[in-house]
Amino acid sequence: MFDLFKKEEINSLKARISQLEEENRILSLQLGKKDEKAKKTIAIKQDVDRELNEARNKISSLTNEIQTLKNETSQEFKFRLSESLSKNRLEEIIFSLAGFQTKISTLITVYLEKDKLLEDVAKDTINLFDSCALHLIEKIESSTGKIILYDTNRIINLVVIPVFPILQSECVLNRQFDLGPLRKNLEYDKILVVNAHAGETIIGIVEADTFVEHEIVRSNVMGKHKQGGWSQKRFQSLVEEDVRHHADKVRAVLEPMILKHKDIQYVLAGGEGKLIKMIMEGYDYHLVMKSMDTISKGNADQLLRDVMAVRCYWV
Repeated sequence: MFDLFKKEEINSLKARISQLEEENRILSLQLGKKDEKAKKTIAIKQDVDRELNEARNKISSLTNEIQTLKNETSQEFKFRLSESLSKNRLEEIIFSLAGFQTKISTLITVYLEKDKLLEDVAKDTINLFDSCALHLIEKIESSTGKIILYDTNRIINLVVIPVFPILQSECVLNRQFDLGPLRKNLEYDKILVVNAHAGETIIGIVEADTFVEHEIVRSNVMGKHKQGGWSQKRFQSLVEEDVRHHADKVRAVLEPMILKHKDIQYVLAGGEGKLIKMIMEGYDYHLVMKSMDTISKGNADQLLRDVMAVRCYWV
């Protein structure tokens, strides 16, 4: 009886051994596949790392090339000179340009209205412009248009930003620059100047490059909101109320001035845009926006010189 039980136990153990051996075989196969997969994964990772490093190196190289191009561009596309000229100084330059003449037609004069494209106005001569010059001309922003005096021999290349807007675009290729419209653009009979800043605004009528009358309007407008004071919303409301009050004071002075001078051609305005809109509300004048600083000790003459200055760029 004992041998029978022992034999059954041995058979059971043998069966268990066979089962474990089969499981071991299966696990060995699985482990072999995982090892193979791991080796492939390692190989793929190495390839990915290599490609990633190559990509990073390429990006770094391209970044350096881009920076180099930017530096070259910033050096290449640069104005020879840019400055603001008084009317008298500009007239001296026009006088000198009038005597400039070439043997053949190499001088291009372009009068470009605001928002007009040079390539549309100068269709027949655009190919005569240097690419660098074209880039610089396009970079110049102007609310009154541009006057372009371009010599294809690159002796004289000048862009004038006029005080008053260009009303008609045209392009002329000749042996001399067409300076007639430029001279005419400098002419005016009467203009209104408005330099609007909260708390201090100057308005005046200009004839023959002189204020025939002007007024400085001052009023109290709150400064910036400080912590611990009113709420920001309440403070802002009070500031807007002060600004509106200031605009009303300016309009009260402006109205009789305009009634006296009904033949105003342009309004040259600068300062705070919202305040300008309040002051000029209801008036239908050709408004030309200018960059104007606050009035320095009420120096109206200096303000007028700044307002009437013409910006010029030598390309």
